[in-house]
Amino acid sequence: MKNIAALLALILLGACSSDKKSGSASGNKIITANDFESVAGWNVDPLILDRGRAHSGQYAIKVDASHEFSLTFDMALGMATPSKIKKLHLEAWAFLPSNKATGVLGIQLMGGPSNSDMLYGDGIQLGQEVKTYNKWVKVSKEFTLPDNITAAQHIRLSLWRADASDFVLVDDIELSIKE
Repeated sequence: MKNIAALLALILLGACSSDKKSGSASGNKIITANDFESVAGWNVDPLILDRGRAHSGQYAIKVDASHEFSLTFDMALGMATPSKIKKLHLEAWAFLPSNKATGVLGIQLMGGPSNSDMLYGDGIQLGQEVKTYNKWVKVSKEFTLPDNITAAQHIRLSLWRADASDFVLVDDIELSIKE
């Protein structure tokens, strides 16, 4: 009887625990969330990290006249979820110092033999979304993916300078599965 009571207590204790990384505040399943604090020192070009002006912590990703793209997140869709993804939700905090900072926080679906063929691309046009300069602004967008995606294709997420002539900062990125 003691063993059954102990086993029941363990089961109930396990049922009370939660995995905070499995979903966002909206209930979506998170593919990736990054505040870029643990990236510094990991064999990354230190000039694509901005220290001291982050939304949270010390570091944010940066693009400028010398850096067209930021760090890039790249994962096979099948590693993100065993289910077919229909919609994604992307949110982040963006800092634009002026109207000359117009970057794009974008996603791409890549396929082909070496996952180098872009099958889909879209993003948050930061110059259109952010109208308050020298201040962190929350941005977000939902993406409806093509019906013909497969688990072998890769999803990429990065900050692109586009036609910006001023630097652009992004921090606290979260990419999640909406459906």
